[in-house]
Amino acid sequence: MKKQLSSEFKLIPEGEQVVRITKVDESEYAKFQKITVHIEDVEGNTARVNFNFVNDDGTANDIAEGVYARMCRAALDDQTLDEVDTEDLIGRFVTVEIQHNEGSKGGTFSNVKKWLGAGEPFKVRRQPAADAKKAANKSAAAKGAPPKKTAAEILAEMKAKKAAAR
Repeated sequence: MKKQLSSEFKLIPEGEQVVRITKVDESEYAKFQKITVHIEDVEGNTARVNFNFVNDDGTANDIAEGVYARMCRAALDDQTLDEVDTEDLIGRFVTVEIQHNEGSKGGTFSNVKKWLGAGEPFKVRRQPAADAKKAANKSAAAKGAPPKKTAAEILAEMKAKKAAAR
């Protein structure tokens, strides 16, 4: 299968930035005690922040607990919080300090060094890649061209053809 590579990915710039929490992924919490928070800046650049609440040796990760509490209190602009529903974090704006770090296998990553406090709301200036792709498909459909299929749609069609051949 051929896949077109995009070089449009951009890191959230280093320094103090306002970001919006776009998603809180708890799918690995029950099994691994891990939560992933997705953030984006005003330009639509994204990053993920992982909170692993258990160390490799099975002990509680107090540092992750503390940083997570700081993030929640900053996002909700309430330093007295003792409990938070992760759904309340989605859509919140937070001022953070971003630091770029090199990965062990190469590549550079935007990492949140500090959660500073509530941030001023903004509207994203650039369309996220998924929205841009949908808009391009709609534009192509308007011109009479069939919309491009996703990998999941292609896979489903292949499975259906294989099942029908039996």
